[in-house]
Amino acid sequence: MNSSPYTPYTPPRRPRGWRRRIPPNFPWVSALIGGITVLVFLFQVLTEALLGVDLPVAWGIKYTPLIVQYHQYWRLLTPMFLHGGILHIGLNMWGLYVLGPEMERFLGPWRFALLYVVSAYAGNALSTALTPAPSLGASTAIFGLLGAYLVVFYTNQHYLGGAARSIVRQALFWIGVNLVWSLQSGIDMWGHVGGLLGGMLFSLLGGPRWGDFGGKVYDYGAAYFALRDHRPYAHVFWAAVVTVLVFTLVVVVRYPQVLP
Repeated sequence: MNSSPYTPYTPPRRPRGWRRRIPPNFPWVSALIGGITVLVFLFQVLTEALLGVDLPVAWGIKYTPLIVQYHQYWRLLTPMFLHGGILHIGLNMWGLYVLGPEMERFLGPWRFALLYVVSAYAGNALSTALTPAPSLGASTAIFGLLGAYLVVFYTNQHYLGGAARSIVRQALFWIGVNLVWSLQSGIDMWGHVGGLLGGMLFSLLGGPRWGDFGGKVYDYGAAYFALRDHRPYAHVFWAAVVTVLVFTLVVVVRYPQVLP
């Protein structure tokens, strides 16, 4: 017989429902971006089938003359949701699936969302400045994720240990492979380069700066549980502003008439 006056603790039962099926670190921003992109693509297919014209592309593709002469500035952002076919959207959504959840966990949801949008803007802005050819696709933002991956691990390698240097080398390899692939005809290389540089600049100015509490160096894998981000939120906001202004200036220098 147990003579202890204390009753063993029994954790409360979790309520039934959809909340039980969502992991605590679910990458909801990555999932939301992917879901919106797929829905837009389905709308593209539907309008093409019913009307004979792809309305989302007509309204939102990056096309320099419309941006410069008619000030349709939304075309610097809307191409990140538009795609030219199943293979096109499949490759970009695979890139988002591979890079998005981990970067969202490192950066936090709202900073990850800023990175994605700012990278897409940077890619489309550089493409507008350097080529009049129309372009569309989320690859500008995906290249921004690659650039952020490189910068985040490079700038924090002192705290993340030797594995971080290996990840930096892998990131450089995949950036090189994808840039060489961008040289193919029909691919907007300048959009890819702009997205890459935009993601790198934003991450350099507003990415996480991890530090510990006891001067220890942690191995990658446990680092984001053991380290604290010392980057003030204000720096993240200004990093987005500065990145947008830099790439806007590139367009203005090339096409002064873009200003209203």
